[in-house]
Amino acid sequence: MIIKAGGQEALQLKTDVLAVGVFANKATKPQKKTTKKSASKPALSLAAWAKPLDKALGGLLLKEVEIQGFKGNSGQSLSLHTHGKIGAQKIILVGLGSSEGQDAQPYRLGAAQAVHLASQQGAKNVTIYLPNEGQIEAANQVEAMAEGCQLSTYKFNKYLSDKTPRVQVKKAHLIQTGVSASKASAAIRRGQQIAEGVALARDLVNETPEGLSPIEFAKRARAVGRKCGLAVTVMDEKKLAAERMQMLLAVSRASSPYRPARVVQLRYRPTGKIKKHIVFVGKGLVFDSGGLDIKPAAGMLNMKLDMAGAGCVLGAMSAIGQVKPKNVAVTAYLGCVENGIGGNAYHPGDILKSRKGITVEVNNTDAEGRLVMADCIDYALTKDKPDVLIDVATLTGACMVALGDTTAGVFSRQQDLAEAIKGAGQEAGEDFWQLPLNDRLFGQLKSDIADMKNTGERFGGSITAALFLEQFVDKRADWAHLDIAGPAMASKSNAYTPKGGAGFGAATLTRYVMGQS
Repeated sequence: MIIKAGGQEALQLKTDVLAVGVFANKATKPQKKTTKKSASKPALSLAAWAKPLDKALGGLLLKEVEIQGFKGNSGQSLSLHTHGKIGAQKIILVGLGSSEGQDAQPYRLGAAQAVHLASQQGAKNVTIYLPNEGQIEAANQVEAMAEGCQLSTYKFNKYLSDKTPRVQVKKAHLIQTGVSASKASAAIRRGQQIAEGVALARDLVNETPEGLSPIEFAKRARAVGRKCGLAVTVMDEKKLAAERMQMLLAVSRASSPYRPARVVQLRYRPTGKIKKHIVFVGKGLVFDSGGLDIKPAAGMLNMKLDMAGAGCVLGAMSAIGQVKPKNVAVTAYLGCVENGIGGNAYHPGDILKSRKGITVEVNNTDAEGRLVMADCIDYALTKDKPDVLIDVATLTGACMVALGDTTAGVFSRQQDLAEAIKGAGQEAGEDFWQLPLNDRLFGQLKSDIADMKNTGERFGGSITAALFLEQFVDKRADWAHLDIAGPAMASKSNAYTPKGGAGFGAATLTRYVMGQS
C-alpha cells in the first residue's frame, strides 16, 4: 500500500472515501434540569476539523449520527454518500472508543478499520483523518496510523490458489493536525518499517514445518540482513559443537542430519557513539513433536508456532535495521532447531552438560525450548557482554493458563527494565503482564543426580521455566524473559491482525530499542 501524508482541506479532498475518526464523548454528570433544547442535541460532537463537512452536507452528517445512534464506540461505523457536495465521494465515520487512554492503539486500530470499511465500499484510495486529542505526540499518532494501514493488508496466501488481497485499497492519505509534513512523512515511514517487521514475523509463524527448516530460517535471516544493513553470521552444527552447545544439539539430534540446527547472529551497529548494547535471544523451534515425551495429535497440530520467539526477534531486527535508532547497538540470536523423534533422540533421564557447565537432568523432552535458550543465552553473554539481554520464547502452556491467549508474561529482577518493556508494549498495542520470579519454587528443579532438572511440577510452570533460564544469565546483564506462548498465534482476527501468526513482540522490541536511543 502507498501511504502518504495528506493536506488538511477536507472539503476539497478528491478521494473515493474520506474516513473520519470519532472518539466517544466522555461521560458527564447528569444535569439537574434538562431543557427540551438540550435534550434534542445529538449525543456526539464532531471535531472542529470535521464541522465544515457537516455544513457542506446540509447538516446530514450529524442527522445520520443521531438517527443511527452512532456514539463513537470502538467498532462502530457510519457511511453516507456525499452526492458530489464535497470532493470525497463517500464519508465514513469510524468509532475510536474512549479518548482517555495514553497510547496509540485507537489510531492504529482506527486506521486499519478505515481501510477495511473503505475497501468494502469498493474504494481504491482513502483519506483518513483521526482527531488529535493530545494523549500522545501527533507524530506518534501518524506512525500508528501508518502501521495500522499497512498491517490491514496482511494476508498469508502463499499456499492459496485464490490470491485475492485482503483489502482492495491501494493508496491511503493520512491527515493529522499538529505535525509538519516532513515529520508526518518520517512517521509514516517508521510505521511502515515496523509493520514490515511484524509481517515478516507473521510469515515465519504461518509457514509450514516442511517449509521452514533451521537451514531455511537461517537463509531468510541472511536475506533480511542484506536488505536491512545487518551483519549476519550463521553457526552450523560443527561450530555449535566447538562452542560446547550440547543441550541445543541434543534437542536437534533426532532431526539431524536432514534438518540440523543453526544458530543465527544478527548485528545492528549505529553510526557514532554506542551508549548501550542490547541482546535479543529468540527461541526458534521450527517444529516441536515433544521428542520421546511425544505430544498428542491435538497438541502437536500448531507446533509450527514454536519458533515465534525467533520470528519476533528477526522481525524486530528487520525494523531496527531500517529505523536505525541512534546510540544503541543490538545483537540478536535465533536458536533454530527441530525437536524430532528417532532412534538417536535424547531421552528422559539423560544428563546434559550445558555450555555454561551446569548439568541438567532431562525429566521431560518436551521442555526442550529452555535447553536451546540456555546455551544461546550463555553464548551471547560470554561473547557480547551486553548491558541488557531479553529472551523471547513460546516457552510454557502454563503462561497461557495464567494470562490467556492475548497477554505475554514478563519476568525480570530489574523493575525499570520490566516497566520499559511493558511501556513499549503499550505503545505497540501489545499486552504484557509481569509475573514473579518466586525463588521458593526453585526447589522444584532440584535433581539428585545433576545440578538441575529441566522442569518442575505442574503448578507455577511458567515461573520455574523462567527460574531455569535465570541460572544461565547469572547476573551478567540486566535480563528479562518474555513468554509469548499465548499471543503468538491470534485465535480471533481484528482489522490489522488476521487469524494465525500475530507477529507478537516484534513491534514491542523495536519500540523498546527506539526508546533507549
